Amino acid sequence: QGMLRGENMAHIFGAGGRFPAPTRLFARKMREGFYSSRDLYLLWPLAQRYHLMVNLSFAAEDVLELSRSLLEQRPQLCGETVVVSWDHCLIPAMAQALGCRERPCLTCWDDRDYDTLLWLRYEQLLPGGAWNMSLNVEQEGFGDFDGPSSYRECWDNIAETKAMGYPCTWTGKGPSGDDGSHQDDGVVE
Repeated sequence: QGMLRGENMAHIFGAGGRFPAPTRLFARKMREGFYSSRDLYLLWPLAQRYHLMVNLSFAAEDVLELSRSLLEQRPQLCGETVVVSWDHCLIPAMAQALGCRERPCLTCWDDRDYDTLLWLRYEQLLPGGAWNMSLNVEQEGFGDFDGPSSYRECWDNIAETKAMGYPCTWTGKGPSGDDGSHQDDGVVE
C-alpha cells in the first residue's frame, strides 16, 4: 500500500495538485541490513515525477539534526517546497524543532493516521529579519483511519518525541486506554 500512497502523493504535489511541486525530498536513512523503507516507497513516485533524489543521509534518531539543517537553510529554501517523510512517532518532535508550537505539532501522532500532512511555511518579511512560521494541517486524501485510534507504537519507544526532549499529548484513548487527558512532560524516564 505504500507505493499506492506514493502514487497519490505524486499527484497532490505540483501541476494539478493541491501543493507546490517539491524541490527537495527527505526520508530516513535505512539501517544496515534493511533493504526497504516506507519513507522511500512514499517519496519514490514523487522523486520520479520531478527528477529528484531522495536525501537519505539522516538516520531516524537524527531528526533534530535534520530540523536544524533545514532551519539554517531557510534563506536558500525561500520559495521552495521540502517534503519530509519520517517515522510518525518523531513528527511532533520535528515539527516543534522547526518552531511549531500549535496544538497539532504538540499532539502525538496516531498509529492509524497515514493521511495527515503538516505544512509548515516560513516567511521573512524583511531581509535579515525574523522568520514567521505558519501551519496548515491538510489531509493527503488517500484513505481514512482503519481501526481504533492508538499510540502504542510510540509509547515507551526510545525514538519517540519525548525521548527528543519535546512534549507530546494524545487525543482520545491513550496507550493504556485512559481518557486521553495525559500530557507527556517530555522527560525521558
